[in-house]
Amino acid sequence: MKKNKTELLVDLKKYCPGIKIHLDGKRLQREKTAYTRLEVAKRLRQAQKLLPKGWNFVLRDAWRPAYMQCRIYYNFLEKARAKYPQATEVELQKRIAKYVAKWYGEKVSGHLTGGAFDIRLIDKNGHRLPMISRQLSYEENAQPIQPKLAAHIQRNRQIMADALRAAGFYNNKNEYWHWSYGDYFWARANGRRAALYLVAPDQLKIYDNEACPCGSEKTFINCCGKLS
Repeated sequence: MKKNKTELLVDLKKYCPGIKIHLDGKRLQREKTAYTRLEVAKRLRQAQKLLPKGWNFVLRDAWRPAYMQCRIYYNFLEKARAKYPQATEVELQKRIAKYVAKWYGEKVSGHLTGGAFDIRLIDKNGHRLPMISRQLSYEENAQPIQPKLAAHIQRNRQIMADALRAAGFYNNKNEYWHWSYGDYFWARANGRRAALYLVAPDQLKIYDNEACPCGSEKTFINCCGKLS
């Protein structure tokens, strides 16, 4: 299948009425909104209509600049080094690969393509619906199918999953909140020869001169940014 290099990134707030945008940290202050590919936004709007009356989605992430993905990757790597001090770098990278992809290469994070997003639910009053248990570990809570969760939490997850799958999205096998359309992982799950979307060009370019997350003391654009 031909890769789509031209489909634009669009502002999700304009295409998905009522969706709550909650980017991590200070990103929303700098990036102003969340973006996905146009077809992804249309499908997400379709999924909204399949939720119970008054419910909506809260978006924790969508398209990411390469800098942000690089920073997240090195944060995971640093935590893994502390938790598994005897492990080699190769072993650590394999361990974190379940939860974070790189910002370059064929298996680049779907977030960089504009095809992936991290999502949860809110009720008619704008309150977040419970999706995890504080009694479980991060790894246990992350699993899309987790029988240890209370029945009402499993029901919330099922409602979200049913709506998103009906709209054509694919759920990452290791993270209940991560869904995508058109990226490498969606393509592989659907038996496609190629992804629909390549990495979306960074039109914001607001992180290029930030210190590189790898710790080199160079700017991102002159260090790990060269790989993306």
